[in-house]
Amino acid sequence: MTAGRDLDLLDRLSQTSRALGVITAELRVCQVYDTPLNSETLRETGNTLRSLGEALLARAAELDGTPPAYPGRCALCGAEPVSHPHAEAWMVENRFCADCIDHCLTDTHHDHWCPIDTFARAHETHPQNKARIDV
Repeated sequence: MTAGRDLDLLDRLSQTSRALGVITAELRVCQVYDTPLNSETLRETGNTLRSLGEALLARAAELDGTPPAYPGRCALCGAEPVSHPHAEAWMVENRFCADCIDHCLTDTHHDHWCPIDTFARAHETHPQNKARIDV
C-alpha cells in the first residue's frame, strides 16, 4: 500500500516537472514579447508546487520520523509555537501551529496533502501510534 502511494507521489513529481518546463517556456515567451503574465497560470502553478512540496515533505517526515526543528515549535513551519502545547502528544494541536492547521483545513485543492494530514491520518488508522509519538 505504501509503495503504491510512493509511486503516486513520484508520478505527481514527474508530471509536475514536465508541465513546469512547458509553463516556464510559455511565460518566457510572454516576457520576450512584453505580454503580461497570466496571473491565473502563476497562481495555479504556485498552488501545484506548494501542494507537491508539502506532500514530499510529509512523506520525508513520515519516513524518518522528523521531530520539530525546535521543540515547542510547529513541525511544519518551524517558526510559530504549537497551538496547544499542553495537548496530548498524539493530537495535531500539539504538533502544529494554528496558522498551519488553518491553512491545511482551508486548502480546497483536490490534491492537497500535507504533514498535518499525514500526522492525523497515522493516528486515525493506527491508534497504537498515539503512545509512540515523541513530541
